[in-house]
Amino acid sequence: MATAVNVSATNNAEIDGLLSGYKWTGTITYSFPDASSDYPNPYYGGSSEPTTSGFASAPTQVQAAINYAIGLILSYTNADIRYAGTNGADIMIAQSPAANPTAYAYYPGNYASGGDVWFGTQYNFSLAKLGNYYFTTALHELGHAFGLKHSQEAGGPGNVAVPSAHDDSEYTVMSYRSYVGASTTSGYTNEAYGYSQTYMANDILALQTMYGADYTTQSGSTVYTWNPTTGQEFINGVGQLAPGGGIGGSADRIYETVWDGGGVDTYDLSNYATNLSINLNPGASSVFSSVQLAYLGNGHYASGNVYNAYLYNGDARSYIDNAIGGSGNDAIVGNAIANTLNGGGGNDTITGGAGNDTIIGGAGTDTAVYSGNEANYAISYNSTTQTFNIVDQRSGSPDGTDTVAGVENFHFGDGTIASATMIGNLQPAGAGWVATIEQDFNSDGYDDILWLQPSTGDGKIAYLANGTVTNWGQFATPGQGWVAIGHGDYNHDENIDILWQNQSTGYARESLLSAGQITATIDFGVMGSDWQLISSGDFNGDRTDDMLWRNKATGEGIEWFLQNGLATSWMKFGVMSPDWRVASTIDLNQDGTTDILWQNTNTGEGLEWFCENGFAVGWQKFGTIGAGWDVVATADFNGDSRVDLLWQDQTSGRLVEWFVNDQGYAFNWKDLGTPDHNWKVAGLLDLHAAGGPSILMQNVETGVTTEISSALAGSVSSLASPSASSGAVQSASASNQSVSAGASTSSASQHPADSPLSLQDHDALNPAAHLHDFMLF
Repeated sequence: MATAVNVSATNNAEIDGLLSGYKWTGTITYSFPDASSDYPNPYYGGSSEPTTSGFASAPTQVQAAINYAIGLILSYTNADIRYAGTNGADIMIAQSPAANPTAYAYYPGNYASGGDVWFGTQYNFSLAKLGNYYFTTALHELGHAFGLKHSQEAGGPGNVAVPSAHDDSEYTVMSYRSYVGASTTSGYTNEAYGYSQTYMANDILALQTMYGADYTTQSGSTVYTWNPTTGQEFINGVGQLAPGGGIGGSADRIYETVWDGGGVDTYDLSNYATNLSINLNPGASSVFSSVQLAYLGNGHYASGNVYNAYLYNGDARSYIDNAIGGSGNDAIVGNAIANTLNGGGGNDTITGGAGNDTIIGGAGTDTAVYSGNEANYAISYNSTTQTFNIVDQRSGSPDGTDTVAGVENFHFGDGTIASATMIGNLQPAGAGWVATIEQDFNSDGYDDILWLQPSTGDGKIAYLANGTVTNWGQFATPGQGWVAIGHGDYNHDENIDILWQNQSTGYARESLLSAGQITATIDFGVMGSDWQLISSGDFNGDRTDDMLWRNKATGEGIEWFLQNGLATSWMKFGVMSPDWRVASTIDLNQDGTTDILWQNTNTGEGLEWFCENGFAVGWQKFGTIGAGWDVVATADFNGDSRVDLLWQDQTSGRLVEWFVNDQGYAFNWKDLGTPDHNWKVAGLLDLHAAGGPSILMQNVETGVTTEISSALAGSVSSLASPSASSGAVQSASASNQSVSAGASTSSASQHPADSPLSLQDHDALNPAAHLHDFMLF
């Protein structure tokens, strides 16, 4: 047998407004007596209920309701409750005319009637079914037996009532008010099956305050679903007690509070076609169907179908984790933990709130909602997984870090932005910005992006980490009309430097950088109107990048060799027809010296020049996919420490990688798909410091940029032409040819497949030339 003890106030009116000041300790027993002799005699503290004529055992329907209520209390609390049959017990439930007109119960007490529940005979309690007055009365009276008082009354250890906003049937079965502000003397106004189906949030918290919280209840992965027709709840597919016994119609109401002790829990409403309103916050309610809302009388409806229990002492285990919407236009709100919120069909609005959430819009036109202005977030997009990464950079990160997919719009405090333009957060605000150089400017292991605005000459650096802009830096360009031709380490200080050329004058300039800021500027003058700076690289193996010039009219090329940012010598390297362009300057054969990759602009055919000490010492063809395909980038795409080729079809936009071995031969390829013909490769960058370079794409129509992770996209195939073009693979295996230095150069119009090219004139730089006025012609 249990013992009744006193309960102290908590100084929280939401709880104290329900505490009678008494509870049980020890093992609590309950029974359904079937005879007056089952009660103590004399029946101290009572009103002769057992001996009043008309005494009877409680109707079976009431007993079922009491057993249901006991099960709820056991699921909420750590109370030890045992059934004692028809025998004497701490809590004895029966029927007596003494309780007319309705029912009442005694608080826990160390006297004969303490904890007993009595149902009168004036009302037909045999009609008790989940959701009606008779059934909920059983919950109400058993609440008294466990120590709960009426919520609308003062008294108890705190001498307070529950605050008026929660003093109604939506938050407690102990209230006399059907809805907030209703009369406490005129009786309930709920519709027939419009009564609370469980103990509600304030009841649960008060019971847990007295008896502790049970976190073993549904502590595994739990999925909650409800029937749109009958309102029946299912837990992991197991049907629970149905409202009205499952009769449907006006009994299909859903009016309950869910307590879940732990695990990963999901409200799955995918079977609903209504416009759902789901809120996972403690104490909040969700509306599944307006038809299934309880009518509380006088024009008032319950604010929700399902309410979430409060946290007990702030313990996060009882949060509901996830929600799945239906086919309607749903509104879903997460809570403080990491939620997975799936809108399903329809045009959904999803608010993750605090926590690192996964938001999935699903079908329809969906919107993700954030509390701050757009500038408060670092935003990145992975086009391979088609997910956004949204990082709240405000103090405390109130919206956390979210992964978002299938969402068409993002709503911020300062406006709504279409997801199609969201990747523009990798670039500065405004149109016309061009991704120009993708390198690690601040030496943090992540590539950054230098953006230039050709119309104004402005420059900005987007400093990135894990694909997210962590900071913006202004960059002082030479001004309007200047183009960044190349980049490299020109003064051997292990920082990225930039080589510029003025497109009007041909004037060349070098910016030496440290941590993304210019520390020195060197002007090289001009080579002549037909000469263009093409690229840079370490052509002579001295670990300092050099400059490559080319005459656009004749195809003639010249290398300038640099030391400490200064040009110290130069060399002509021969002539290629103007039909051939320099596609890339990179170490193709892994010998530590930069080589030159040529491509014919008419046929797409490719040629490799292997360099040592500034000389081309060998060459080989590497073939082509076909006309219209350009080599747009070179990098190690497959993690074998060898340089590979990225092709793009300039008509369709299709991307293909060729994987190259250490002899410079292509042996495998991978199709990355076709993003769209308007999307062009803007550069390569290591956004995530792992998994190979990402491909930065920029839309030539909109200016929007996006990222393709080359390590994730596509599948590898053995090298056979990935298009219908013929002859590409055979030319990729051409043998190396020696080139003798000092030999005369063949005709500029001669096709490189017919004979090797040669070098001429390895000369010393005129020592009289000044660094800031380097004029060869």
